[in-house]
Amino acid sequence: MQALIHAKIITPLEEIENGTLLIRDRKIQAIGQEHEVFIPKKAEIFDAGGKIVCPGFIDIHLHGARGYDFAEATKEAIQEIIGFHLAHGTTSFLPTLISLPDQELARVLEELPKAWSETDYASSFLGIHLEGPFLNPACKGVHNAHYLCSPSIEKAESFLIASAGAVRMITLAPELPHSLEIIQYLSQRKVIVSLGHSNATYRQVELAVRQGLVHVTHTFNAMAGLHHREPGAVGAALDINELSADIIADTKHVHPAALRLLWRQKGEDMVILITDASPVAGLPSGTYPLWGRDVRLDSDSVITTDSAQLAGSATTMDNSLRRFQAATGCTYKQAIQLATYNPAALLGIDRQKGLLAKGSDADLVVMDEDFRIEAVIVCGKFLKRRQV
Repeated sequence: MQALIHAKIITPLEEIENGTLLIRDRKIQAIGQEHEVFIPKKAEIFDAGGKIVCPGFIDIHLHGARGYDFAEATKEAIQEIIGFHLAHGTTSFLPTLISLPDQELARVLEELPKAWSETDYASSFLGIHLEGPFLNPACKGVHNAHYLCSPSIEKAESFLIASAGAVRMITLAPELPHSLEIIQYLSQRKVIVSLGHSNATYRQVELAVRQGLVHVTHTFNAMAGLHHREPGAVGAALDINELSADIIADTKHVHPAALRLLWRQKGEDMVILITDASPVAGLPSGTYPLWGRDVRLDSDSVITTDSAQLAGSATTMDNSLRRFQAATGCTYKQAIQLATYNPAALLGIDRQKGLLAKGSDADLVVMDEDFRIEAVIVCGKFLKRRQV
């Protein structure tokens, strides 16, 4: 039994001042104000000193860190990436794969879940996010156009088979041929279908939502912009209530005014923070090879040297929370919800992760009011902050 005391607990659906939380067998055993929770004499005590205790962050879109890519699908790569992001509060992951050649993608889909299960953090794996290959070449970003293709039932089925059902989310462009039937096919199999890298019109997105499209990938980036006569993909993301929307809040990908616009339009229940962290996140500033091109990493920007395109980010979830709150003026409770409960709800695991409640996984973050991480707890195991 372990007990966290003197905590400002943000569950994040409620705030508990002077809170106490008990952990046993990797789960939360009890939670409440100090006078409401009995602490057994043999419990190991951790004094939070009045700091914020909240669920561990959940990142549904990240590619790697420290020079490693999830596409390597090795135990070493996974542990290095997890180690970096754990230090910044992320305890659960939807590893994201950029578009790859067919044979390589099949190999990664098969090997990644197996390699993850051999790490020290098997419980942090939430499935795989395929960012492609069903993307519009006109909005490909840094994806290699040679690896993109039109959607087909055969290909979609091959992804699910190769991964043994581990594919949890697919980003696609709903304007491509056969997209509507693919969206229906995937949604019937409990795969989250997300709009991204798309030149879709408002009407095309509207039709896709009727077939099962439920989410938007890195809103504003790599999609048709807002026009008053054709609202496009961005207009659809902002206007259609059924769509949740994730966003890279590093203020490099999206202007603070656009962060505020999304926040005001979608609200605290429908926005999700992501990092879209590239494999060069966590490395010193410099030039590196990435996805067949050279990129320049400068502080927290990752830009291709040949075309000055953004190539993922070098941000972390704690930094994203800090910048989103600064841009929007949202509360701590609201900011934390965007990185915990909302992604868990999208994935349908909000009874297990993303919420501090009796019976949920003991994945927690202890931090100050500037979102500086003091401690990370994964399934009840206390981890000190690593130097990064």
